[in-house]
Amino acid sequence: MKKSIILPGLLALVGALTACGPSDDSIPEGAERITFWGTVDQYNSEGYEAAVEAYNAGQGLKDGVYVKFSPKSDLSNNHISFCKSAVGTVDILGVNDRYMFNNAAQGFYTNLQTYADDESTYTKDANGNAYFDEDNYSTGNIDRFRFNADTKEAGAGEDLYALPLLSNASVLYYNQSYFEANNINIISVAEDDLEAYNAANSSSFAPRGYAEYTVEASPKAGLKTSKNLQGEDVVKVFNNLIPMSFLELNTLSKYFTRSYNASSPSLYGVLNEWWFSHGWAVGGDCVKYDEALGQYKFTLGDKDPNYLVVNDVTINNHAYKAGDILTYRDRNYVLDNGTSDITGRLYELPSQYEQFREFCALSQTKDVPVDADFVGYGISPSPATLNNNSKITYFTSGEVAMLVEGANAMDTIYTSLVNKTKWDAAVMYSYREFEGEDPDPTGTLKVIGKNYQDGGVFTGAVKEVNGTPIVGKLSGSSINLGWAIPANSSHKDAAWKFLQFLTSKEGQSYFAGVDAGIPTNSEFALSAEFTGKENKKCANYEAISIMSEACEIGDWSYFEDGEWINVWADELNTDVRNGEITLEQFFANQQQRTDEILAGYDFKLHGKE
Repeated sequence: MKKSIILPGLLALVGALTACGPSDDSIPEGAERITFWGTVDQYNSEGYEAAVEAYNAGQGLKDGVYVKFSPKSDLSNNHISFCKSAVGTVDILGVNDRYMFNNAAQGFYTNLQTYADDESTYTKDANGNAYFDEDNYSTGNIDRFRFNADTKEAGAGEDLYALPLLSNASVLYYNQSYFEANNINIISVAEDDLEAYNAANSSSFAPRGYAEYTVEASPKAGLKTSKNLQGEDVVKVFNNLIPMSFLELNTLSKYFTRSYNASSPSLYGVLNEWWFSHGWAVGGDCVKYDEALGQYKFTLGDKDPNYLVVNDVTINNHAYKAGDILTYRDRNYVLDNGTSDITGRLYELPSQYEQFREFCALSQTKDVPVDADFVGYGISPSPATLNNNSKITYFTSGEVAMLVEGANAMDTIYTSLVNKTKWDAAVMYSYREFEGEDPDPTGTLKVIGKNYQDGGVFTGAVKEVNGTPIVGKLSGSSINLGWAIPANSSHKDAAWKFLQFLTSKEGQSYFAGVDAGIPTNSEFALSAEFTGKENKKCANYEAISIMSEACEIGDWSYFEDGEWINVWADELNTDVRNGEITLEQFFANQQQRTDEILAGYDFKLHGKE
């Protein structure tokens, strides 16, 4: 989206620093010396230094490689100076995913797939375990560094040109002091662990991110009670490890929005500048490849439904498992050919347009039209009401109760609120349906344990069809840094040895204490060593790790440049989200213009079909 809004804090760097590390005369005899440019900021230089020091003193001796570390500012948009000259000056350097595909297309980097396919090049730790395992990264973290220089296709299935190290994943920060002062009970139990937790704790918590219970149906003894928006005495429970549905998010946000609750400590409930979690939850996006036209199309305004698979099925020669969401290509195939032969195998989800409209409604002034059939909620500050304040400042000043931001914001939040206000992080929200409850985000959250005439006692159970939960995809955007070997490096084999160590579980562990970003190595990111580490800035590192695994490349990184985004993002982030024009006017202004720019692009990103 608009580049002036999406500034990667992980890469908001402090400039080139003085090179550090031992002098060349301390290099072990016979070792091959490589130069490593660590793209650092004010938080993570010590992580790189520790990883390099450990390698040189340990695995490097075994590999016969010595690493010279030089801290640098991010140079991703100027790699031609370092990767295409006759003589290489660096052997490993970082590349922001925003520039990855364009740089790889120009031949700046060494194709790492040759190494990845040859296990004889793998280095091993003291226990004989290979440092590198291509399967130990989520697809969202590693596929953004895959590219085919000949076809200009990127993503899943293409060759690897860089290895991921740290992720600046989107997470949901919340003001814990506000929640507690308003008698919102907080638990932290993953959905897969909830049944065992309830059995062990004599509780009956429902699998919900936010829920309200009758006092009689309280899921555990001793929980606080309060009034809901309908004036009923209820028990409110927020679970920071289960995604909220959009109805849950809206309901919770209203308690902290002064136009709905005059006693709210904050002006607004939630602040999010990015539509991704709304659209991606149901399989939508702002761009998709149109097979009939042979080009990408701007699809934020796509009004056709999406489909969740509830029984294994093959569509258009593509096999799907229950729980999958159809691709745009196969969704269109179903729309064109009907569903008579797959009855009972697909469940209709909202369209991308409906989800985008829902996102826009968050910040539109209450009751101002978003389109002809929908009005704003006014539960989030609009770009105009932010008054040039940063999103983080809006949260740390207490003017908003929940904030969607990158994991790198943790340090700033901690510094601002330490010894003042309690806060924590939660997983992002997603699309979820519950038995007997209308998923419409404009509706009223049902109270668990209450007897409703139209459906009996409401249990809060997730809706299932053919045994398949009706839940969307947990997702969010992240800006990631990958590590590449320049094409002109004279020490490619040696660089590959260190690169395996740097991005391994052991290598990433050296960043655990500096909050430089979230590890992309799944084994480490989800381990107790990281999620349970001491001296945390917030309590819930598990939620942050879950989001690092779930997040994907943002729309600003899809193609050669951001012009296709700039053409519509400015109007979206001003007139639309400030409530000055409706979505009908927006798409009338931007659809054709954006499609024309997309028609001129050569790059193709897998997963956007």
